[in-house]
Amino acid sequence: MNGLEKKLGLCLLIISICSTITLSQSKNDKTVVGTVGKEKITYGELKANVSTLPDSSPSLQELEEFLPIYLEYKAKIQFAEKEGVLNDKVLLNELDQYSKQASYSYWLENRIKETEFERYYDRASTELKSEHILIAVGNDASPSDTLAAYQQLIEARNKFLNGTSFSELDREYSSKQAGRSMGGDLPWFSIGTTVKEFEDIIFSLDVGEVSMPFRTQFGYHIVHLQDKRSRTLSREVSHIFTRAGVQTSKEKIDNAYSKLEEGYSWNEVVVEFSDDNLSAANGGRIGWINYGRYRTGFVDSVMSLSPETDYSTPIQTSYGYHIFRIDSVQTFESEEEKKNSYMKEFLDSPNYRKSNSFVINWLKNNFNNSVNQQILEDFKSKIDQSDTLKIKNIQLSEDDTPIFSFENYTFTDTDYHRYLDQTHPDASARSYSDKWFDDFKTYAIDSIVVKLTISEFPEFQSTLDNYKKGLAVYQVNDTYLWSAATVDTSKLVDLYEKNSSVYSYPQRHYYHLISALTDTTLDRGIEFVDSGNHPDSIRSYNPKIAVIKDSTGVFTDEPYDKLKSMKPGTFSERFEYKRRSAVFYLNEILPARKMTFDEAFNRLLADYQPKREEKWLNQLKKEYRIKMNLKKLRSAFNKDESL
Repeated sequence: MNGLEKKLGLCLLIISICSTITLSQSKNDKTVVGTVGKEKITYGELKANVSTLPDSSPSLQELEEFLPIYLEYKAKIQFAEKEGVLNDKVLLNELDQYSKQASYSYWLENRIKETEFERYYDRASTELKSEHILIAVGNDASPSDTLAAYQQLIEARNKFLNGTSFSELDREYSSKQAGRSMGGDLPWFSIGTTVKEFEDIIFSLDVGEVSMPFRTQFGYHIVHLQDKRSRTLSREVSHIFTRAGVQTSKEKIDNAYSKLEEGYSWNEVVVEFSDDNLSAANGGRIGWINYGRYRTGFVDSVMSLSPETDYSTPIQTSYGYHIFRIDSVQTFESEEEKKNSYMKEFLDSPNYRKSNSFVINWLKNNFNNSVNQQILEDFKSKIDQSDTLKIKNIQLSEDDTPIFSFENYTFTDTDYHRYLDQTHPDASARSYSDKWFDDFKTYAIDSIVVKLTISEFPEFQSTLDNYKKGLAVYQVNDTYLWSAATVDTSKLVDLYEKNSSVYSYPQRHYYHLISALTDTTLDRGIEFVDSGNHPDSIRSYNPKIAVIKDSTGVFTDEPYDKLKSMKPGTFSERFEYKRRSAVFYLNEILPARKMTFDEAFNRLLADYQPKREEKWLNQLKKEYRIKMNLKKLRSAFNKDESL
């Protein structure tokens, strides 16, 4: 196990050890089962912190095995406090990094997932039919371009309210891409299909209503809600498919249908006739079908079929010709099963993202925040007047005036100026972008997210405290138990001198393993060495040849068994090595010899490690007077069992 694995494992262990909060304790739980210095460890504390399967109680054996581990952990915490490890700058920096990311995860799991899923679930039972007008506007569009798009959509909306058809307005106002409108008619869809901004607007409309202009990542839209209905249950579908636009497509699908009618198996016909290679390898299965992902006509064809039919007659859609088979229709035996299914959908949808930006946007939408527009305009005015002067050199007033507020936290124009100095140190005033203030708001919320998390979830502080202890225990272990820098070298020397036969090299081969993708390329490498060049130079001669050398390993399995019969200065017969053509070149046979102390150091350290740990832990137990009372532990357990 490497150092990082140890660190992660130990910190996770500490978090799991200390994250359980006992809401109430019986008299039995207060039984003291161990002490570390003046600290008393109760049966309730031990029982709460031992790791067991969910909804199960620890066995007596698990408690007895865990007690000495837990007492050692407690002693290491006391040792870390005494040595000042908890105030180490590196540790505190790592704690800050963890605290920030843990805060985002905590919001996702303990507030956002639940509240956003409730909204998702309310909408998930509905399908919507709509049409929209889209004017493409980039994220870096100027205020004048943004205003122009907004005004055009207001104009289009007024025309629609006065009787002009939406399709006509789409042709007139929507942006074009490759000659086609970016707006227009949308298929039936339910939640989780489109971007959240669009979804929030359309689900807020009544049938027949048209929205005000709104912005998404694609630009500015207005959307008209044409109809609303209960969500169609998904169907799991397989098909045999022949591609549209091919002259023989209809004939081919008819032949496939005839084969099915003659009694050939579905899988046989799929393999022989289907043009959908991806699904053909899986019996024609294309998965769950519903509105939103596929073209409306295609989904309509699937939904019109009776699930009782073995397979459909050939059906034409915009994709081509199909023979459909309905494998399953989505059903729910209970509300809980339905919620679990929709939860999986939700977690894979655009409505839920495990990202910091997603959390910050949610916080912006759900907590009080405001911008002091007058101060922001004054700030921008000062920027505008500065032309080519670097933003960081622009002098502000000394008032330090609030410019952005989030909940109880306030950020000033000086904070904003300092932020620009950090993120755009060489930017001139004329390069200023309004987007920078939006970025600053994100930065501001990010800077207080840990404090906000603790204020909303007081128990989160315990998680941070426990992680800090985990880091401290790791550092104690790393310094006093694992680090080569703190080992008593004299002990290693003594071990080395008393066991010379153990720390020795047997007879071994100094070889080069030379390989290439082709025999021809390998031949060039062999010829290069035969011409008197050293194998170490092969790569510079031909980079396509791979070379591995070793003089310390002792391997007996294939292909290394070939080395035994070789003479120095010769090549082995060819063999395959990791799908490449390869040979060994034997430089020399090295005689058995004793390792030097430096060569043996890592092995010595590993061999001495158990004694080292035992010695240090015994000192720790003595210094912190670790005592455990198995008799009281067993008594408390038996009383628990009898309740």
